[in-house]
Amino acid sequence: MTYEYLSKLNQLFVKTSGNKNGDSLVMLHGWGMNSGAWEVIRPALESQYLMHWVDLPGYGENTNIVAKKMDDIVDLVIPHIPEGSHLVGWSLGGLVAQAIANKISKKPITNLKTLTLIASSPKFSQADDWEHAISHETLDGFSENLQKDSEATFKRFVALQFMGIKGAKHLQKGLIDEVLADFKHKSSKKGGGGINKSAKNSHFEALNLGLDILKHADYRNVKHTIPQHWILGDRDRLIPPLLVNDLSFLRPDDQITLLKNTGHAPFMTHPEEFLESLISFIECNKECKQ
Repeated sequence: MTYEYLSKLNQLFVKTSGNKNGDSLVMLHGWGMNSGAWEVIRPALESQYLMHWVDLPGYGENTNIVAKKMDDIVDLVIPHIPEGSHLVGWSLGGLVAQAIANKISKKPITNLKTLTLIASSPKFSQADDWEHAISHETLDGFSENLQKDSEATFKRFVALQFMGIKGAKHLQKGLIDEVLADFKHKSSKKGGGGINKSAKNSHFEALNLGLDILKHADYRNVKHTIPQHWILGDRDRLIPPLLVNDLSFLRPDDQITLLKNTGHAPFMTHPEEFLESLISFIECNKECKQ
């Protein structure tokens, strides 16, 4: 039997739904998105797990919440992670998940069972010793364009996620329409007429902070004992597939899955293959610990 409710703790709203008898999965979305990005795989996960759908500060139900730095995001999200949860992060959400795991490993705030990172990386931006990542020029371009036209920049970012993926045009358009409509609805004043400037400003700050995190966050040297799973796409235009080689060297104990014919959002374009990879990892770790 499934159920759903929206709770507020430590300022942040989080939607909880699914199987009350299942393990808890906490889901962190990517840049510019909200928890609605998981809609394609939501029914399958809810049938098996107790799901916690997080809208990061500045997005979705939390459009009015402002975070100034990564630590602020981490401190807002951690109270919503039940004991013994499986933490799942996509893209920027994968960096947030790594930051949470890093803080938890230093101070046992709660116990994480597993960490799954989708189309993510320990470091998104290139460096002299880190080639398989996004160039600084690309990230700077997104930052500059964001100041001029945030909506157009968001559309371009989404387009990159589905580029080269057969039959994904309808998903791309649907995602753009849904996210933009949700933001316009959340930022509208009750009773109509005008835009809530506070919501609009906090959302813009969240977009800027997200790009800054993508450019500067670096978790290559972070070590912890939480079982970790990387799910990457072999046609991803944002996370180069050759990152697999770097991860194999950097994280030899981690599980790494490269899904064929998928891009930056494998759970949308190839939900069955994605779910098989995610669930098998979670269930295997449950059985191994029993």
